[in-house]
Amino acid sequence: MVADDAQRLADLARQNDDAAVAEAERILYRYTLLVVTTDRDGYAYATAAGAARTLVEQGWRLFLVRVSNAAESTDKLRVSSGIAFPWVYPSAFTQSTGAARAGVPDTLNAAPAIARSWLRAELYEGSPMGQELSGLPVEYRVIQLYSRDAGWHRAQLSFFVTNDQYAEFVAEGYHRGADLDFHCLPSRDVVLRVYDEDGRGCVASLTIRDTLNRIYPPQAMRLAPDMQFQPQIYRADGETVRLPDGEYTVESRRGPEYVVNHQTVMIGESKTDLEIRLRRWINPAKWGWYSGDTHIHAAGCSHYESPTEGVSPETMIRHARGEALSVAEVLTWGPGWYYQKQFFSGHTESPPAELEHPGLQLANNSSLKPRVSAEDAETMLRYDVEVSGFPSSHCGHLVLLRLKDQDYPGSRTIQDWPSWNLPILMWAKGQGAVVGYGHVGLGMMVDSTSLPNYEIPPLDGPGTQEAIVDVTHGLVDFLSGCDTAPVAELNAWYHILNCGFRLAMLGETDFPCLSDSRPGAGRTYVRLERRPVGNAGYESWIRSLQRGRIYCGDGRSHFLSFEVEGSASGDNDVVIKSGARLAVEATVAARLELVPTYEKSLFPYFGWHIEAARIANSRNVVVELVVNGVPIDRSIILADGTPRPLKFKLDIVRSCWVALRILPSAHTYPVFVSVAGRPIRASKRSAQWCQACVEKLWKVSKSFIRESEQQAASDAFAHARKVYGAIIQECDAE
Repeated sequence: MVADDAQRLADLARQNDDAAVAEAERILYRYTLLVVTTDRDGYAYATAAGAARTLVEQGWRLFLVRVSNAAESTDKLRVSSGIAFPWVYPSAFTQSTGAARAGVPDTLNAAPAIARSWLRAELYEGSPMGQELSGLPVEYRVIQLYSRDAGWHRAQLSFFVTNDQYAEFVAEGYHRGADLDFHCLPSRDVVLRVYDEDGRGCVASLTIRDTLNRIYPPQAMRLAPDMQFQPQIYRADGETVRLPDGEYTVESRRGPEYVVNHQTVMIGESKTDLEIRLRRWINPAKWGWYSGDTHIHAAGCSHYESPTEGVSPETMIRHARGEALSVAEVLTWGPGWYYQKQFFSGHTESPPAELEHPGLQLANNSSLKPRVSAEDAETMLRYDVEVSGFPSSHCGHLVLLRLKDQDYPGSRTIQDWPSWNLPILMWAKGQGAVVGYGHVGLGMMVDSTSLPNYEIPPLDGPGTQEAIVDVTHGLVDFLSGCDTAPVAELNAWYHILNCGFRLAMLGETDFPCLSDSRPGAGRTYVRLERRPVGNAGYESWIRSLQRGRIYCGDGRSHFLSFEVEGSASGDNDVVIKSGARLAVEATVAARLELVPTYEKSLFPYFGWHIEAARIANSRNVVVELVVNGVPIDRSIILADGTPRPLKFKLDIVRSCWVALRILPSAHTYPVFVSVAGRPIRASKRSAQWCQACVEKLWKVSKSFIRESEQQAASDAFAHARKVYGAIIQECDAE
C-alpha cells in the first residue's frame, strides 16, 4: 500500500463516520482482488475487484478480499484455486497400501496435471486475522497468491465457509467464484556457492524464508528431490534456486556436527548469487569416527507411495550428502516393496544426484540442474530390508543389513514370508548379514523412568519384542534406537547385556516415518583407520560396527575415545584374575546452544537430543560411568564443543560391562571385563525380567503365528525360557 493511502486510512479511522467508511472502502477497493458474498448454504459468490492482477514467478503477492457476510457466519473461510497440486502425489489423502501392490491413482503421466498446477492460493490466518470469520456484516481478509510460472495465466478462485478440512476438494465441482487473468513477472535464478569448512564444494541443507517467514520454494508445490514435508531443500555447490527480488533469511547446516548459520541477503539485479560457508564445531573423522544412519526409507510414511512408489537413489543420496552421512542404509519395506526392491544390488553406490523425474520437474518449472560436488564420493547408499509390513512384523521390525539376497526363499509376495522372526534371522545370518531390531522402544514403554527398571512392558509394538528370544539363539547383532523413548530403548539392552549376551545399540532415524525432519537425526559412529569409500569401505564400516567399535546418539555428543585399562570398546576384553581397581579414560565433546532450542519435557517420550541433558539453565551436561546398567560415577562438562579428557577409577569384583553415556544424547558400546574367566552374570533380576518377557511375548504373539509354524516357534520360546532359567541359577547378585 502506498504511503499516502495508508496515512489517509489512518485519518479516516479517527474520523469514524459514514462518509469516512465510504471513502475508506473506495481506497481499499484498489487493493482488493475479490469481493466475496457468503450464502447460508456455506458457499460464497466471488467477483473481481479493483486490484491490479500482477503476480511474480516463484513468489508470493498479497491482496485484500472483501467479505460480505450476510449469513453472519463464524466458520472458517476457505479458498480453492481449482488446482489441487497435492493430488499429483496423493499419499496424504490415501491409505497405506501396506504389503499390497499400489494401483494407479488417476494417470500414469502426471506431467499435464503438474503443468496446470501453477497457482497456490492461501488465506492469511495469522494474527490478527485468525482462521474464523468474525460474524460482522463486512470484513476484509488477506489472500496470498504464489505463482510458479511467468507470463499470462488464468485461475478460478472459489470461496466457501466451512470447518471441513477436506471441503476444498469437494467444492471444486461447485464453482461460484471468479475467473481471473494474471500477469506473472519473471524471477531470477540465484546461484548457490556452497563450501565446506575446508573450502571444498559440497551439498548442504538450506531453509529460505522471506520477511513474512514464508518458505521458498513453497513446500506444497515441491517435487523430488525437494520434499513437501520438509522446510529445507538440499543444494550442491553451483546449483540454483529461483527467487523473486527481495530480502531473505537463509539457514544453512549440514548435520548435527555443523554450526547452524543464518544470513540475510537481498536478491536483486546486482545480487544473483549466494555464498554459503559451512562451519563445523566437531569433526569426528579426525578422530577416526564415521557416521551412518542404519534406518531410512525411500517410500512410505511421509514419502509418497504412488504413482512413483517413493523416491529414487538419486534423491536419497542428495539428502544423505546434505546431512554429511558416510553411510545411509535405505531399507525397503511394505509400502513400495515391489517397486523399491529394484534398487537392491547387494553392494553400495554413490550415484550422481540427478533428477529422478526430469519431465515432471520441467512441467513444474524447475530450474534445478544437478551439479557434482567435491565431497560426493564420501557418502554412500546401501539398499537393504526392514521386515515391516510383513507377516512377522508383530514380533518386532527386523533390520537386515549387508544382505546378498533380499527375497526370502520360496516367497513370491510379502505374504509368503514367515509369520515370526527367527527363521528370517537364520536365513539372513546364513548369507553373512548383520541383523537386529529397529525403533526398539516401541512396545516397551512402562511407567518407570529408572534405568534399569523391572516393569514388564506391554510387548505390543514393533520394537525389541522377539529380540529377547532370538538373542538366546545367537541371532541378534544389535538393537537400534535414538528415535523413540530413551528409557524404553536402553532398559531391554541393559538387561540383555546383564545376562552376558553381547549386542550393540545403534543410532537410527527411521526417516521419514518416526521423524521426517531429516536423515541422520539418530546416528551410529564407527571407528575406522580411514574414510569408508565404496564396497570395501562399507565392508570395513559394517565389520567394525559388528565388533562394537561404535557409539550412538544424536550427533551433538561424541565419545572420541573411551578405554578401560587401555582397551577400547569393540577391542579385546579386559582380563583380570581377581578384583582390581581399573582406570577409565575418555575424550568427550558435546555442544549445547547458548539458549534452549527444544522443549525438554518431550524427551522422556520421544527421541534423543542433548537439550534434555542440559543441567537447569546452564550449558553443562553430565557424563555418567555405567557398570552393568547402573551409573556409579559422573563428571560434569561444559557442552561448548571442546573435546575434554575425563578420567575415572573403577573397582571391579566380578565380570561386568562398562560404558559411558550422556543421557539422552550419546552412549558408548561397552568394554567387557572378565574376572577369573567367569561370564557376565550381573543381575538375577535382569534374567528374571527377560524370562518374564519371553512368557508374556508368547501370549501376545502366539495367535499371530501361522499354525504351520506354531511348533517351531513354541520350541524356540521354550529354549529362551530355559536359557534365562540357567542364567538365573548362575547369578551371584540380585
